[in-house]
Amino acid sequence: MFIHIGNNLTISDRICIGIFNVETLALSEDNKWIMANIDTEDRVVVIDEKNRITATNVSPFTIIKREPVDKEDLIWSR
Repeated sequence: MFIHIGNNLTISDRICIGIFNVETLALSEDNKWIMANIDTEDRVVVIDEKNRITATNVSPFTIIKREPVDKEDLIWSR
């Protein structure tokens, strides 16, 4: 299955490691390597199994709403 992450971009769910909110990533110094590779208007970062970064300006909440998510498998924290 593919996940539409906005800006006409999709990513395979087989290689997606995580979809992260940029605001949350910015809270940690450990994430500087990610923040250095995105634009200031980006709101979501997707990291795949090869540590490739894809960023979009779509709200993370919009992406969550796009596909039915099993609440038991969802991890969401701020």
